[in-house]
Amino acid sequence: MYPVVVSDLDGTLLNSQHKIASRTKEVIRRLSEQGIKFVFATGRHYEDVKTFRSQVGIDMYTITSNGVRVYNPAGEVIIRHDLEAAQSRDIIKLARKYDDKVILNAYTEDHWYVERECKELLAFSEDSGFTYSIENLDDIPHGEIIKLFFCSEKHEDMIELEQEIKAVYGDTVATAFSLPTCLEVMPAGVNKGYALNEVLALKKHTLAETIAFGDGMNDVEMLNSVGKALIMENGQQKLKDLLPNAEVIGHHNDDAVAEYLDQQYSN
Repeated sequence: MYPVVVSDLDGTLLNSQHKIASRTKEVIRRLSEQGIKFVFATGRHYEDVKTFRSQVGIDMYTITSNGVRVYNPAGEVIIRHDLEAAQSRDIIKLARKYDDKVILNAYTEDHWYVERECKELLAFSEDSGFTYSIENLDDIPHGEIIKLFFCSEKHEDMIELEQEIKAVYGDTVATAFSLPTCLEVMPAGVNKGYALNEVLALKKHTLAETIAFGDGMNDVEMLNSVGKALIMENGQQKLKDLLPNAEVIGHHNDDAVAEYLDQQYSN
């Protein structure tokens, strides 16, 4: 039995309405009472994630913004990784070449900024109430940006933008697709797997003692490093192809994480 369980949120623990099902909450609470440690690992901002954490109602660490921030059970930042101001400014400038195709987003410590309206993004934060402000990203302090991300209707647009970012910045920044249509940019070397290792070191646990659930390409490093990796049936095919030894479980709309945990930890 693995003493640590870590789960992505969207497409994994959350259903397509971006909610945690009652059964999932019940299973997590019961296993927590039995001593199993839970961690949320997501691309979402902490102001968004803390709503889901409070709904579950257990003490847990949270990895947010794809590893840029880690919070302890008291809601205090214990690990932080920041984009450099010059990088943020220059990547925003580069992305403007795709302005007719791409919506620019930025997270700061307390805010989410976009440059134009995008109603599809609002659905993700319906429960939490954490929503974006429309601002020209040139006008916000670049030294306060912790993560940039770009959304488009077409995956091909995102691939083109990612290739250009990599050509200019190489390994000095990290990129990941949380969705095929959402490209995220973090500080160099930062991802969910890296942040999870930092959390486990604090808790005197190891990656080998951890089971993890995910569905997207921003889960690759996390799933590839743990003792047991589970991919959702609805997960991205590229993720399944990259991790052929990972077990594929059910659909996020069928409470597949709760179903798996209930079966495995009840035996």
